[in-house]
Amino acid sequence: MRRSTLFLISGIVFFTTKSPGQVKPQSYSDDKPLRVEFKVKSDNETYRVIPCGASGALLFFKSLETIDNLKTKWYFSLYDRNLQQLWVKSLPVLNELEYKIFSLKHDTLALLFQLPGKEKGGEYNFLIARVLLSKANFIINTGRFPENSMTDHFDLMGQKAFFALNVKDEPSRMMVADLVSGVAKTFSLSGKIASMVSAFFIDSSSFQIMATIKKQLPKNRNECYLVKYDFSGNLLTEILISTITDDRYLQEVEFIPLKPDEILLFGSYSSSSGKRESSPNKVQGESTGFFYSKVETNQQKTIEFFNFLELKNAKSLLDEKEIAMLRKKALKKNRELRDFSIDFKLLLHPIIREKDKFIVFSEVYHPQYHSENFTDFDFYGQPFTNSYTVFDGYRFTNAILATFDKDGKLLWDNNMEIRNLITFELSPKVNIYFSDGNVVLTYLSDGKIASKIINGDNVVEKLDFSSYDLSYPDDKLLSETKSRMAYWYGNYFLCYGYEDIKNVALEGNNKRLVYYFSKIKFE
Repeated sequence: MRRSTLFLISGIVFFTTKSPGQVKPQSYSDDKPLRVEFKVKSDNETYRVIPCGASGALLFFKSLETIDNLKTKWYFSLYDRNLQQLWVKSLPVLNELEYKIFSLKHDTLALLFQLPGKEKGGEYNFLIARVLLSKANFIINTGRFPENSMTDHFDLMGQKAFFALNVKDEPSRMMVADLVSGVAKTFSLSGKIASMVSAFFIDSSSFQIMATIKKQLPKNRNECYLVKYDFSGNLLTEILISTITDDRYLQEVEFIPLKPDEILLFGSYSSSSGKRESSPNKVQGESTGFFYSKVETNQQKTIEFFNFLELKNAKSLLDEKEIAMLRKKALKKNRELRDFSIDFKLLLHPIIREKDKFIVFSEVYHPQYHSENFTDFDFYGQPFTNSYTVFDGYRFTNAILATFDKDGKLLWDNNMEIRNLITFELSPKVNIYFSDGNVVLTYLSDGKIASKIINGDNVVEKLDFSSYDLSYPDDKLLSETKSRMAYWYGNYFLCYGYEDIKNVALEGNNKRLVYYFSKIKFE
């Protein structure tokens, strides 16, 4: 175990400045979309928006203003629920630090800035900016992570910050930092065995840290464990989540505690039998289906697997003819359908609890490439064609839902097609919203809001696309990049990103590139 210091500096920041240029929202009525936009030079700028519930929405970005060539000013603006600006403040941050992740607790938004890659930095290599939204104050802490650490999970509880740190080919670690005293403790979650953290949870009632980790074993195998530690780094329990058979491997793992001695685990799994039978080109990391497991009194009681082919809505994921061929093949070989598989790369959301039901929600994606050709000449001046591969980004194709009771019974499943959504950011794109007993699925793509309403296995409203208002009546959207739709509060969402817009009714330069965010209401 290692004790380190988390530096506490310049407790509160009061500096205020003017806001960037912007177009006023169209309306202050909750019945119409509200929108803020301002011109930018490129979509590589660092603008971000974080919905903060009833407190409003925080916009922040890295400016070009430097201090002693060591630090750069980041600007932060809080907007209320009508997208009216409440305050603007700036914060000097080391040039090399990049924004990584946030944690929101009540009226406090914590932003984590970290050195990228293998850069070592000087006195500290990360910074936490806690924004007290209602008071417009900042509290700053800095400290050091182990070198090459990736902070995939970050949370706050009172005056403590918790970081789950993954380091390639090394044991995963947990850092517990006291934000008042500045003392931090870092400890391994898997002894000396290389591992990765999948998910973690801070139990405020028992002052325990729960996490699922995957230990890396020889021959590219891994084992999943549920571990519990106290805040001092003492191991309390370590439970192997067994798959029972050797031909299944847990991929993504999430969990949700029901009681101190009862924990449900959900996620995705892969199957080596699927690779042999129906996926000769299977890529490492692809999933065959979902799994459920229950842990009671520190013992794994059960584990169940649900092949994608067995889902009621499997026909929406695969052509019906392909499913029919697999059924015929299974019958011919006197095998069950679950012995075959269709395999997907999945992005798993945290488990959603809706009353006494638990929803496993994931998005299907794949890396997309294209080839480009060019003419070159050999030593003798003879032309020949050469080619190279270009990575286009990650194309998202489907969202899959499966709902279980607490005993692991599959109650219903459904899915949603994702169209024209390709991005370099591997993060969730689809939102889930509950309304009058129905489930609304929605995402943003090509300047349109896609939505589908389901009720269990049934489709209430098919996939539909709606346009949202721009700033002026004659605005025409030419293209968009880095767009996203995120839940805000109640039945309101925020859409944000970069848009290239043309308006022939405007005098002079009728094209503009903007960063925008807009309030959308679902009814």
